[in-house]
Amino acid sequence: MSLERVSTCRTARWDTRVAALQLCLSDPSYTDRLATFLTSLGQTVLVAAPGVLEVDLAPGVSARNELGIYLRVWKVLYPDASVHIDSNDEGEAPAA
Repeated sequence: MSLERVSTCRTARWDTRVAALQLCLSDPSYTDRLATFLTSLGQTVLVAAPGVLEVDLAPGVSARNELGIYLRVWKVLYPDASVHIDSNDEGEAPAA
């Protein structure tokens, strides 16, 4: 009689859906600077056009709040480069 070991572990499934937010800068000359700033903070950023960035956020309020905090810091560092957020979702992070 052979004993067979049965694994009771299950593979965890992670929700990998992301919400795409579009950031529009008042001054397009800050595009690369904002992209670098957000990337340095662990955000996934794509430069869509001069003055336009697309940021991928994990679903949930905390990711939006985190981005809002980063944009408030950006506003202190670069007060001349305001950012407007366009979202495809219903809940939006605060604009900086």
